Amino acid sequence: MSTPTLETLTPEVQALIMRNIGSVSAFISLLRASPRFYQVFRHRREYLLTHLAFNQFHPGIIDDVWTLAKASQIPQPVPPADSGAFISDLALLDEGHQQHSITTSIMAPLCKIGPTIAWFVEDYRHSSLRLLTDLGTRMEIKQNHDKLHAEYGLTEIGRVQRAFCRFQTFCHLFFVPEGREVDLDYHIQARRYLLEYLADDVEEIACIRDYLVRRLWAVFEAIEERALQGDPDSAIRKLGKACQPVNWFSSSAKLKHPEYIEYIMSKGLPFIREVLESDGLIGAELVMKHSFYRDLFISHALSDEANKNSTEISLDYGAGKYDGEGDYVGDDLDAMSLGWLWANYGRIPSDWGRWPLKGLRDWGYMFWDSRRFIASGMLDLE
Repeated sequence: MSTPTLETLTPEVQALIMRNIGSVSAFISLLRASPRFYQVFRHRREYLLTHLAFNQFHPGIIDDVWTLAKASQIPQPVPPADSGAFISDLALLDEGHQQHSITTSIMAPLCKIGPTIAWFVEDYRHSSLRLLTDLGTRMEIKQNHDKLHAEYGLTEIGRVQRAFCRFQTFCHLFFVPEGREVDLDYHIQARRYLLEYLADDVEEIACIRDYLVRRLWAVFEAIEERALQGDPDSAIRKLGKACQPVNWFSSSAKLKHPEYIEYIMSKGLPFIREVLESDGLIGAELVMKHSFYRDLFISHALSDEANKNSTEISLDYGAGKYDGEGDYVGDDLDAMSLGWLWANYGRIPSDWGRWPLKGLRDWGYMFWDSRRFIASGMLDLE
């Protein structure tokens, strides 16, 4: 009797294997390697793509994943009237994946953006925890480095994925291409979108914004360093001189670098990843080509003025899980994080959502579970 192989399994079992794959690259590799699995996929395309798309994300954030998928179907730039209608339907959208059949047109954007979000989620952990370790060293805080740098916990990965999904949804709805003025309607709709969330939800998005600003600042600094090391006629300096309306390396242009970063962020995660993974002259050309003034668009929408209503709602500590002594009951994706309760215990937050400031957001205080938070030593501080 021959030994059973993947190829000899029944189509039903093969479909069951494919529906549990969470990696797009692994899924594609399997289809390329096995004509039999490809035939099973052809006959169950929407069913398998649905599971592939959702398997990339924490099951507790499917509403946000679904919202991102629906937003991605709207051609950019999204007119303010369309973004307004989309925001008005957000409550209905949350139920959409449960009430309607999920088509390939919905799943395709998720299969495309999923690996990019996964890349950022992992990069975020390394970047933020490195800063937290450095902070502990400078302040002589006792830290458990093994637990501090452990892999993501289930609640943690849900929180970080959710914040990146909401950031990407924001970018898709409110991106305005170069050469087009940002009118008041865009600002109003952007703020209206964020008002759908509570203050701690908005602070999670602000943490992601700060992380991206930090990573892009490093790219800008690397470009300047490379220009300083080269001769006056180097290719990278020529690129800077060719920028309009002013030389990218001039003092007047440098004052606008925060706005340039803001514009690059507004183009969304796939483009930001392309910038971060590009190197040398290619990376410099990509940055300079998309250096446009955008008046801190995302950060203005994230300001406290845009979220006064949600502040009062979210700061009801009622049965608060943190008593200021370090006691904390559970890590729940739908509850306020330990970091938020710890940082805001006994006071009203005053600077959440503002333009990046050195402080708590640098090390991702909104996302870490109790295990990692205790290992960081931060609970020992006031």
